[in-house]
Parts: sequence; C-alpha cells; structure tokens
Amino acid sequence: MNTTPRILKKTAEVYQHQVALREKRHGLWHDITWAGYYRRILRVAEALISMGLSPGEKAAIIGDNCPQWVIADLAIQCAGAVSVGIYATSAAGQVQFVVEHSDARVLFVENEEQLDKWLSFRDATPALKKIIVWDTEGLHDFADPMVMTFDDLMDMGDKLIVQGRSGVEDRMSQVTESDVAVLIYTSGTTGLPKGAMLTHRNVTWMATAVAAVNPIFPDDEVLSFLPLCHIFERLFSVFIHITYGYIVNFVEKPDTVTDNMREVSPTVGYGVPRIWEKYY
Repeated sequence: MNTTPRILKKTAEVYQHQVALREKRHGLWHDITWAGYYRRILRVAEALISMGLSPGEKAAIIGDNCPQWVIADLAIQCAGAVSVGIYATSAAGQVQFVVEHSDARVLFVENEEQLDKWLSFRDATPALKKIIVWDTEGLHDFADPMVMTFDDLMDMGDKLIVQGRSGVEDRMSQVTESDVAVLIYTSGTTGLPKGAMLTHRNVTWMATAVAAVNPIFPDDEVLSFLPLCHIFERLFSVFIHITYGYIVNFVEKPDTVTDNMREVSPTVGYGVPRIWEKYY
C-alpha cells in the first residue's frame, strides 16, 4: 500500500545517514540527514496526536519554504490528518477563508507577520485549537494560551516517545491509499479558492509518474523556491523527494533565488512558465 507515511519511513531507513534537507542560515548551508528529518517528523506527529488531532482532521501551514514547513506537512499526514497549505503572501482575510473553509484544527505559522494575520480573525475561527510558530523573532514577550513554539512542540513529542507513550507508528499504519493526504487550494483568481482533495494514492502515483518521464536519482539535488502550498513545488520538495531520496535545498529568502541557484547548482530544475520567462 502506497501512502506518504509508509514511503517516508522506508526512504528514511534506506538513506538514514545521507543528507535529506539543506538550509542556509547566517551565510552557511546546514545539513539535515534523513534520520534527523524522520525523527523531527515523528516528534511533531506525536505531539499533534497527543493534542487531539484526529484522523481526517485538517491542519494548515503558512510560511516561506523551509525545513519546518515540510516537517509539519509530513507530520500532519503521519498523524493521519490532512495538510492544508496557505500562500504566505495571502492577506488576513484570505487566510481566514482557507482556515474556515477547511475547518482546520491546528495552524502552523512562520513568524510574527503570519501570527498577526491569525490574531486579526481569531474570534471568527473557534475550530482552531492551537497555533504553532517556528520563527519567534520579535515574539519573546508574547504569551497566549493558544500559541506555542515549534521547538516546544517537538520537545513535547520527544518526551512522549521517550516515555514509551508513542502512538504515531500505529496512526501511520492506519493510513490508507484512499485517505485524503492534502488539500490544495486554488489561488482564487477566478473566484473564491477551491480545495482540491488529493488522496495518498494521488500524490504517491504522481511522484512515480514524474520520475518515469524525467528520471530522478538519490544523488540529485533540487532548489525549493516555489510556494509549497502549490502542488508543483509540493511534488518536488515532498512527494517525489520522499520517494527517491535526493537532497532538497531551501532558498534563503524569496529574493535570493538567483544567488542560491548558483550556489546549489541543482541537477533537477523546474518552474512554472513565469519562471522561464524571467530566466529568458
């Protein structure tokens, strides 16, 4: 049975000591191995389960491309829930629409800017139970019972695993091919955004289909720079990645794509038409 949790686990076991992700911080590229990547995912999934995220429920993510985004994405799926990406450039009202429409129970936000969007509509989304922030710069004096940091979330999951109270493996094994893995929302240019329901069968088949026409290998490298909430980037940064085990390099910032492209020199390049127009 092909589901993202099963494929992720297999790939992490095969390539555990090899680099899975690479991000640039303070001018230096930092590696995350497959073992480290998988461990982070399990810890987040464990914490989400302990907080009551049930199979089939939704959890949303908003922020720029980075390891925390994809860790949250796969942790949600490993918990048997449905991952919902939101464009980082969305206005507060647009974020509110997706959160309400998807009936999200958890919202992962990148930073103070994204947290402020939620604060502007918090009273209108009572279904949301927890907000998780991964970049806390500017929020050191901020306190709210609904808000916690990404690091605290991982620590919570780690303690549960160490105490032998882990339930994530069982939850992963219960996921079926026909379960919805992700909701991909349209950009809303022709009306209100619509959520496309993609099952585990959908996304795992697409991963192998892309590689069938454009062979991909474990020693390949890609540069993650398109919005992760869009299915195109999600394929290369998540679904094809966990299937074939290559390295995903995250751009430092949206405006450093050209510099990062030179530094990484990815072996697999991809882009929507507008990207090729810019290159030309």
